[in-house]
Amino acid sequence: MFDKSEINVLLAALNGLQIKGSDAAYIYSIQIKLNKELEKIKEEELKREEELKLGPPELRDNKIEQNPTKKS
Repeated sequence: MFDKSEINVLLAALNGLQIKGSDAAYIYSIQIKLNKELEKIKEEELKREEELKLGPPELRDNKIEQNPTKKS
């Protein structure tokens, strides 16, 4: 859908809008959706960072023998 920076721009724009009372609930629901999407993106980024720290799946599951190479 959107990336993190695009969502932040949309949220900033919504926060600066002059709205009528009758539109407040609708604008609020859009802000909630954008905040949820932003949280989802952040969680996915954290998950990817953790997976990178653990290394490739083959090495995590010990499917490939890990023999460090020695320099002569």
